[in-house]
Amino acid sequence: MLTDKDVCGQIRSLYPDFGHCGENLDVRWDENNHAWAVDFEYQGNKIRHYLDNEDAAACVNGDQCLGLGIEFGQFR
Repeated sequence: MLTDKDVCGQIRSLYPDFGHCGENLDVRWDENNHAWAVDFEYQGNKIRHYLDNEDAAACVNGDQCLGLGIEFGQFR
């Protein structure tokens, strides 16, 4: 099972300008949505995005970061 630190660290490695884990970049498992809830502020906008666990796991495990990259790339 992934941890919030795993997912946050991977997001930070791809998008370091999104903030720092535990400060302005918060990642937690959302049981109601069965997905990772990612809260961050980018260019003055507060954003909550839900990341599918399969995409997060594939990226953290080094398989592919396409899903995570596309999802967060849209905020740039």
